[in-house]
Amino acid sequence: MKKKTALLLILLMFGVIIAGCINQQTSSTPSTNPTSTATQTTSPLKETATAQPTSTTQVPTDTEKPKYPITITDFADRKVTIEKEPQKIVSLAPSITETLYFLGALDKVVGVTQYDDFPPGVQEGRTVIGGFSNPNIEIIASLKPDLVIATSMHMKYLDQLEQIAPVIIIDPKNMDDIYKAIELLGKVVNKEEQAQKVIADMKSKVEEIQNAVKNKSKVRVFYVVWNNPLMTAGKGTFIDDLIKLAGGENIFSDVEGWAQVSVEQVLAKDPEVIILTPHCGMTVQDIYNSELSKTTAAKEGKVVVIQNDNVLVRPSPRIVQGLEELAKAIHPDAFGGKYPLTVVDFMNRTVTIEKEPQRIVSLAPSITETLFYIGAGDKVVGVTKYDDFPPQVANITKIGGFSDPNVEIIASLKPDLIIGTSMHIKYLDQLQQIAPVIIVAPRNIDEIYKQIELLGKVTNREEYAQSVVNDMKAKVEYITSMVKDKPKPKVFFISWWNPIYTPGKDTFQGDLIKLAGGENLFNDLTGWAQVSIEQVLARNPEIIILSAHAGISPEQLCEAELAKTDAVKNGRVYVISDDNIISRPGPRIVLGLEELAEFIHPEVFNYEPQPLKCSATASG
Repeated sequence: MKKKTALLLILLMFGVIIAGCINQQTSSTPSTNPTSTATQTTSPLKETATAQPTSTTQVPTDTEKPKYPITITDFADRKVTIEKEPQKIVSLAPSITETLYFLGALDKVVGVTQYDDFPPGVQEGRTVIGGFSNPNIEIIASLKPDLVIATSMHMKYLDQLEQIAPVIIIDPKNMDDIYKAIELLGKVVNKEEQAQKVIADMKSKVEEIQNAVKNKSKVRVFYVVWNNPLMTAGKGTFIDDLIKLAGGENIFSDVEGWAQVSVEQVLAKDPEVIILTPHCGMTVQDIYNSELSKTTAAKEGKVVVIQNDNVLVRPSPRIVQGLEELAKAIHPDAFGGKYPLTVVDFMNRTVTIEKEPQRIVSLAPSITETLFYIGAGDKVVGVTKYDDFPPQVANITKIGGFSDPNVEIIASLKPDLIIGTSMHIKYLDQLQQIAPVIIVAPRNIDEIYKQIELLGKVTNREEYAQSVVNDMKAKVEYITSMVKDKPKPKVFFISWWNPIYTPGKDTFQGDLIKLAGGENLFNDLTGWAQVSIEQVLARNPEIIILSAHAGISPEQLCEAELAKTDAVKNGRVYVISDDNIISRPGPRIVLGLEELAEFIHPEVFNYEPQPLKCSATASG
């Protein structure tokens, strides 16, 4: 009897063990996670053999828990369920695409907008689904996505998009919202750890920038969103948030969202820094030619063009790059340059500057203009009597003429830097006894870029300088692209009439004629060359351009020997509106290029010049 009882107990225990193993296998939920699949194929018997005697069931690990389906609440307060990990995503905004790139999920993106440009080449191998505000629903449907990520701009398309795939709305309005957007997308695309890393890196950079500006006074900032009507960013925008983080005070933080403002309102709030972007429809020149030239920002040369506005207006991880640019524009001194600084100037002289210059004497109008353009205008304490741009230079001490500066007046200003041209080499010994001297002497537009970059470096305004150069290059690229396939008419530029002087090669005027789509009539001569009437007639220019102070008018050419040229016969004689935009090697030279291009190819730029009409009695 005892033996039968013992045998029965053994059989019963064995049955319980078998039942437990079967129950573990049948109650486990299959997972698409490879690691959980591996765990499921491990022999239950083997696991039981190594388990503690009191444990008869396996506790599922985190890797065994399925991550999908998941339900999230998006920025439109919509609950959206994602059944499985998305493999084909359509992004309806560049900022969303950028965020997915930083999360390491760009390989899942099959559709992007025509404005997506980061990372470089992002459109290659992906379908362009239309614009940001007007996506093509048919193209999106053809991609058979399993997720569409959009912004509040796309709510009007929501019903159509939801028939294609689940739709998530992302609409951050400040830095905290951007962090939330990254976190949300990380969860949706199964990149939560990477999302936290991206956020941590961003917060670290923000903290670094805040520490750099924390002891600086709050500078009044006006951010131009658009010029006509004049629009800016108010509270509730991430631009407003960034200005505060960058150590500034948004002068329109008392208005909501993207607001239209008046020039009178801007003047009343008197910004100390004005921020422009390449696509705001306004240039530095426009500021100085308008009522806004009365602002403290204009008077001190603190009108800045941010190089890449995408890093400011797109709420993606790159927003911290925009914050850094903004902080450097508002508080350039907080990100001090590397001094002592040694540079090589245009005369191949090595010059050492011990500390950031605070008192600069400019010996040429082009240098003064450049210093104001790169945000160093407040450092200028002396200029020549010919300096007239920007208008604020009227209040700066005059140190004499361009070719004959007064060394005694310069010394009395106690400058810590003097910037001159090759014209001033003869004064070099005297000037060096006062302060370090840098010589600039650009001869073409590429050397003008180098001059701007050099001055940006020595004044600790490299960001500003690079922004100016980029803006100029964009303008040049646009003009040259417009005229590249056009015929190149022969252009004769008269800088002075009696005797006749014209620019040859190795002059920026000659360079500009070529860039504007013309052929300089005397490109075989070097520098500023004196030429004869006979030489001009032999070459027969198709276009004649006069400097504003050439000493002769278009009408007077009708009475001169040049009336025999095709240029005069066809009425193609023009006068530069302002000699300074073509004779001063500074940032405004691109305005001269634009005017030349309009003269040479008016049909391309919709320019309608008044043709020269000579009297029938003109003798020639």
